[in-house]
Amino acid sequence: MEILLVLQKILSMFLIIFVGAFAYKIKWLPKESEKYLTTLMINIAAPCLVFYSMQAQDRTELMAGKAIQSFVLMTAVLLACSVAAIFIVKLLKAPRNDRGIYRLMIVFTNCGFMGYPLAEAVFGDEGLFLAIIANMSFNIVIFSAGALLLIYDQDTTGTLKDTLKKILSIPLVSCTIGLFIFFLGIKFPPLLADTCELLGDMTAPLAMLLVGVQLCQSKVSNIIKNKRLLLITVIRLIGVPAVLFFALMWVPVDPLVFCVVVFAMSMPAAAYIAVLATRYESNKILAAEGIFLSTMFSLFTIPIIGMILNLYLMHI
Repeated sequence: MEILLVLQKILSMFLIIFVGAFAYKIKWLPKESEKYLTTLMINIAAPCLVFYSMQAQDRTELMAGKAIQSFVLMTAVLLACSVAAIFIVKLLKAPRNDRGIYRLMIVFTNCGFMGYPLAEAVFGDEGLFLAIIANMSFNIVIFSAGALLLIYDQDTTGTLKDTLKKILSIPLVSCTIGLFIFFLGIKFPPLLADTCELLGDMTAPLAMLLVGVQLCQSKVSNIIKNKRLLLITVIRLIGVPAVLFFALMWVPVDPLVFCVVVFAMSMPAAAYIAVLATRYESNKILAAEGIFLSTMFSLFTIPIIGMILNLYLMHI
């Protein structure tokens, strides 16, 4: 495992956050830019990333089997963590407008933006492929169950139909289409593939720029004094992967699939949380603080978890 490469990828996310913050401070990105960055990322960049990633994969019988394992295991993990997060946040007695953000921080990680290059550095090309498949599950769950986790105790007047309309989104539909693209073995013409790749590459920078803009609207003292946020960060980076490691090692799946899913769940809080907080008018400042704090501490936790998983693969 290349520890320096892992650290470099994490630090690159920090630098983009600081670029967003700097652009906000000098008025290149005004407060109103949050809306446009969110719309551009959700409706254009993220779907293109999904389409390009899925059509670029070579579908073999062996890889299809591992892909199914990765998708199913990641889905089960995310749903189980979603249920656990409801009870954990309830115990913390968080303010009503903050509960959804804390729940999302516990469950959803930066397994796409950071996870792809880190999975490749730790597990090689096959690990990267399985990380992409796991991220497909992540995208479907965060834009469906994740959106529900964020809004369900804030909107008590809407009907079930209204709630379903809120969680139905372009990324959710594009992820579903992406699964069909992979399992049907569909390949794009070079021109379309190149276009999707270029647009998809904007996803991570747009999300981290948004975090930088939102972080500028906070104070460092607020982050340090927020004991709930610190506790949630510890749960996100250490508690969740530790519990999953000991719980999932008994599940009859390919060892690499097991390690990739645990590694994906050890990433810091997802940049998508800031996007969802903006879209659903939740506490977007808290979301940015959580993403920043968990990304900072992941500089220490991710290399350690990566080495543990590597040792596990070597000795099974």
